[in-house]
Amino acid sequence: MAELETGPVLPESANERFGDIVAVLGELTRVLAQEEDMSTTLQRILELTLRLIPGCHAASVTLLDDAGKPATAVATSDEIYRLDQEQYDLGDGPCLDAARRRSTNRCRLGEAEQNWPEFTATAKRMGLRSYLSAGLISEDGRPVGALNLSSRDDDGFDALDEAFIALFALPAAAVITGRDRYQRTAELAAQMEAALASRAVIDQAIGIIMAQSGCDAAEAFQRLRRSSNNQNVKLRDLAERIVTQVGGQAER
Repeated sequence: MAELETGPVLPESANERFGDIVAVLGELTRVLAQEEDMSTTLQRILELTLRLIPGCHAASVTLLDDAGKPATAVATSDEIYRLDQEQYDLGDGPCLDAARRRSTNRCRLGEAEQNWPEFTATAKRMGLRSYLSAGLISEDGRPVGALNLSSRDDDGFDALDEAFIALFALPAAAVITGRDRYQRTAELAAQMEAALASRAVIDQAIGIIMAQSGCDAAEAFQRLRRSSNNQNVKLRDLAERIVTQVGGQAER
């Protein structure tokens, strides 16, 4: 009789944690489905990370702006905010390296001391002795930050934890890039709103010049522009002054 085919055999440690994996992934799905702000969603992702990776005692999310400048979006304690900031001040460390290289760093104390001695000295004083950081990448391959875990144990993270952190790095990156897209859209909307407001007050001023001088719109605009150049005043500011002088409040 032919043997029945079976699925891949998980490592024993994975089998032991299978129930936790299923529960945490279900909760992660619910978190991502809710309409919450970026910081709240990232904070909940950190909480789920600590639940799934028992060796993790502290965590944070680093963001990189368009110029590559880092900042901590969320962290599990004020102490971790300070640790991240020291890393930023030094200009290097496991999370910055993971973010910039779009890779994962899993290192014990000795390995970290060789690569980032100043950062590691501070982390040791906080009782943290091993580190796991995963770079966060946008859909177009741009580095946007890192998900950072620390442990008080000398060997706090294993290969399975390194695989698990990828489960959280992907949604964390999606949350960040979604925020970036929203901010860019909001900035564009604000610019368009400002442009429309400027246009409205300029049109009011043109109407006043037409009424006062009996000229058409084209000539009124030319007069307004010449006055703007002669007085070295922005066109919108001059238009707003004219509208206000006539007795009305410029539309905004």
